[in-house]
Amino acid sequence: MKFSLTEKQKEIVDYLDGALLVTAGPGSGKTRVLTQRIINILEHNKGNVLALTFSNKAAQEISDRIKENITTEEYLRVNVGTIHSFCLEIITNKGKQIGLPSGLSIIESTSDKLDLLKKVVNNTLSQRFDDKEFRRILGQIQKYKQSFILPEMVDKNITDFNIINLYEGYNNILLENRMIDFDDILYYAYKILLEKPKVASNYTRLYKYIMIDEAQDLNETQYKVIKALTRNFTNLMMVGDPAQSIYGFNGSNSSIMTQNFVADYNPVKFFLKENFRSTSKIIEAANKIQPDSESESVYPLEGVLQAKSFINKDEEAEWIVDKISDLVENGSKWIDHPISLENIGIIGRNRYVFTEIENLLEDKKIDFSMGNNGSNLESETVEMKIFEIGMRVLVNPFDDLHYTQLVHLLGRDKKEDFLNDLLNNTECTNVNVNPIILNAVVQSWNMINNDVEKFSKALENIRNATENITSDENFIFLLINDIDLWKNRWNMYIKESVSGARSLAYFRNQVSLGKLNLGKSGGISLLTVHMSKGLEFDIIFVVELTEGTFPDYRATSHKEMKEERNNMFVAITRAKRECYLTYPLEKMMPWGTSRKQRKSSYLDIINL
Repeated sequence: MKFSLTEKQKEIVDYLDGALLVTAGPGSGKTRVLTQRIINILEHNKGNVLALTFSNKAAQEISDRIKENITTEEYLRVNVGTIHSFCLEIITNKGKQIGLPSGLSIIESTSDKLDLLKKVVNNTLSQRFDDKEFRRILGQIQKYKQSFILPEMVDKNITDFNIINLYEGYNNILLENRMIDFDDILYYAYKILLEKPKVASNYTRLYKYIMIDEAQDLNETQYKVIKALTRNFTNLMMVGDPAQSIYGFNGSNSSIMTQNFVADYNPVKFFLKENFRSTSKIIEAANKIQPDSESESVYPLEGVLQAKSFINKDEEAEWIVDKISDLVENGSKWIDHPISLENIGIIGRNRYVFTEIENLLEDKKIDFSMGNNGSNLESETVEMKIFEIGMRVLVNPFDDLHYTQLVHLLGRDKKEDFLNDLLNNTECTNVNVNPIILNAVVQSWNMINNDVEKFSKALENIRNATENITSDENFIFLLINDIDLWKNRWNMYIKESVSGARSLAYFRNQVSLGKLNLGKSGGISLLTVHMSKGLEFDIIFVVELTEGTFPDYRATSHKEMKEERNNMFVAITRAKRECYLTYPLEKMMPWGTSRKQRKSSYLDIINL
């Protein structure tokens, strides 16, 4: 199926050589243009394509659309992924050139990072800190890393000297364990590209075209990586919308796309303003919130844009749930198909606003999901936690952090040879660990260690062991769910990899990057604004639109208030046909008293 294109979209798709900047408003066909341009390049046999975006979901969507419209041979010439996954590829393949050890694994858990930091403190300082101080120090180290500031670059006149020492010690202990944290991925990739320019030139010889999706979300460090990659390279395309820049807390800055990229690459500029998604009332409201967007209505339909106030959050939740039931049962004159729960999204400024709605949906047994975000999914049973931790040691036999966690869970002493202990020792003094399942886990580690292609059989081996357990049905239920979680991740990995080229290390790192994590999907989507980015629904409810909640009370500077308006712009423009803006007149505070609320100033801006 080929995409239909407007004249302006076709101009962009047919612009094959040279730097290109596309400013694309909501619903203007951004993904369609990006994917069709990639297809056009491949069909003209112009060279391989690298397309980078900011979420695994967006990467998968782009990849799927391309795959549907080209041959298998052409598809092998395109690499679609997140910036972090591409940078990890650089580190994995070229890290030795800057002295990095091989077999690096990713540490993504905050608790794991804190454990390492505590170990550094115990080894280097006589003083002791509480958990709050440890988190503050870790946060400062993360800020330095995200700005590419090394320990020796920290200003000693304005920074606690202890933090500099702990930062250096933290980096050292990571490498001793042959690990990197999430913030290291961009830095080490940048270091490789900067210090080994031949690596960068090899990549740009391989990929004749590089495209950056959602370019308004770039931060300074990501842009540094892109610049280091694309020296003396012109076929760079950026696509984005400054009005949808909402990740300032991560350092993103839309001026990187609109100013830095323009100054550095002198791109040809295109603007896509036509909104093919939303009805006219929704677009008019969005343009009032963000006048610079200049979105233009295409559909002749007015649609629904309505604000409603309620006595409290319980009444707000009841009305929303009743309205959803009515829409599903009776449909809408603005929507020409039966409405399912999956056509409906509820958006809040933060995740704390959904409590009453969640409770009511659960009481009425109405299916819903929290943004289909499975990045934090973990095993529920201690036995499968042991399996997970052991996998990390299989991947990285130098991983003292996770080996220590493993022996602690098993209640036994550490050995010098981590891997040998893992594969040959079933000793366990922890009464909460089922010995039958533990034996099966050790057998499964051996199966995987000998042949990663036996991963599914290894999981089945653990599942079969439950047949010998009859005492606890709840335990078996949770254990099988944990096994299925890893089975689903492995099946996703199989689909995108080639037999004979698979590795446990790559699989484990893909899980750490969130690429193979699955969340509960289906039903109504409950989404924070940041979760909703890039999504669209026939019907949207934007909830708890009160001053201090949306806009957020923490937005005080001009930049923060501008980004907060961008948040509202994004929330409204997720709606295709109907958008309901709701707020309570009173709210129960965490300390147990009720407080009157003022409606959001955004409702005044759009005259509702």
